Amino acid sequence: MDQRLKDLTRGYRERMNRLAIFEPLYELDRKLGKDQRGNPIDWFSLGLLALLFFFESMLTRRRQTSVRDLAQYLQAVNATGPIASDEAGFLKMAREIIETFRDASGKKKEKSFYNWETRRREQIYYSLLEVRESNLAQNIQYYRLTERGLELIFATKEYYSEFHLSINQLVLRKQLEKGELNGALREIDEMSIAVEELRRKMLQLNHEVQRNIISHETQSKYVKMLDEIHARLAREHEEFNELHGFVLETKKKFEYELHSEKERRAYGLLIEIAKELEMVHHQHRTLLDESISLKRKAMQAARESLYHAGLTAFNFNQDITSRVMTSPLPTLAVQGLVRPFLGPHLEKSWSPLEVFAPQRLNKAGAEEEWETGYFPEAATDLDEESFFLCQRANYKAIAGFIRELMGERTLIELSEVAAALGQQEDRRHWLEHRSFYDFWLLLHQYSPVKAAAGNREDRAANLLDEIMASWPEALAIEVQEKESLLQPTQRYEIQEMILQVRMKPDAISQ
Repeated sequence: MDQRLKDLTRGYRERMNRLAIFEPLYELDRKLGKDQRGNPIDWFSLGLLALLFFFESMLTRRRQTSVRDLAQYLQAVNATGPIASDEAGFLKMAREIIETFRDASGKKKEKSFYNWETRRREQIYYSLLEVRESNLAQNIQYYRLTERGLELIFATKEYYSEFHLSINQLVLRKQLEKGELNGALREIDEMSIAVEELRRKMLQLNHEVQRNIISHETQSKYVKMLDEIHARLAREHEEFNELHGFVLETKKKFEYELHSEKERRAYGLLIEIAKELEMVHHQHRTLLDESISLKRKAMQAARESLYHAGLTAFNFNQDITSRVMTSPLPTLAVQGLVRPFLGPHLEKSWSPLEVFAPQRLNKAGAEEEWETGYFPEAATDLDEESFFLCQRANYKAIAGFIRELMGERTLIELSEVAAALGQQEDRRHWLEHRSFYDFWLLLHQYSPVKAAAGNREDRAANLLDEIMASWPEALAIEVQEKESLLQPTQRYEIQEMILQVRMKPDAISQ
């Protein structure tokens, strides 16, 4: 049998344990009681109401919740409901519900099943309610939900379904760290299902956008929804990239340790994991692109809807022509009324190079190249390669100084760096050098700057790698601008910026 089919039964007892807590509700559903009008009682829904009542008692820290309290709640919530019964009837219902959730003798409920993982019959013991305290003088017991009862409450509500894929990504990373490669493959399959479900939702949303946008308010609602979807997809896309890099690093480690059959088999699983993860990532990237296209469709649908609505409601002869001809309006008012229906204003301008350039006097058809004017670029004494090496050395020195100035801190302002440079005789001239300001502008342009991935070849990326080398324990460097302006020297002026270093989790824990 295929190894993945064998792994289907892993954790079978845990899954059965989660299903067993639903049995008391179905046991209630099998009851055949009737109310005073002879109508059948919906015991299943009453059981869920009782669980919610005990859960609310825990939230409000009400320590004493008895059978009579439950009966009074059921009677109050059924004031205009379908059950015809008096106080004694609801008290009897409350007792039957509590006895179903918890045996009167105090014994836990038992679920017997065959465990296909261990190949033997096993039992699960659980209880949804427990006695918190008793009043022996009045013969009253007070109940509360057990841990299993709370699990049942939480299982009846969907919490944050939009984070399913993010949860799958976190679980996958943990499985890879622990070496549970078979479970990792299964987690990727669940991620594929989650991506496909998200695709169906986006397709349905696409139809709703084209059909339902008929006003600015509706458009705003859908645009906000699409912005949230796009932000979530972008966050998941970033996590996919990190997962892919983690898998490649793990695979490289295994390449040097293929000594035993177990290690070779694990390496084969890693190759399959990398391939499956790339397929799911590709599907997810497609959804990210579609979310942008879907937002564009929403804007287009809104424009078309508003345009057609305007055409239907607007009559040019009645609203414009008759208004101008029949009412003695001043000239400025007429201009304001007519201006929206005129063409846009065209401002003609010429380049000085074209105005003062010599006239083209060659005849038509003559094969003669005509040079167009251009502004000359600033000259430099260094060639391109020498300039790059010089800039790289400057950035390395600036990053090292900032790292030394920050110490154990993770945040520093540009003004603080400039002030520190101004106090040092041997480094004060840095403020007169263009490289110092290009350093901050480059970081701000590419913020957040992440650790080198090892495959960046362009010049800007190499400069960023040189800067990141000063923070080997950093996950990323972020530079954000502020409103104030700085003028460290008479020659240069730059906007205030904040440099923040986001450390790796392992570096923080150390």
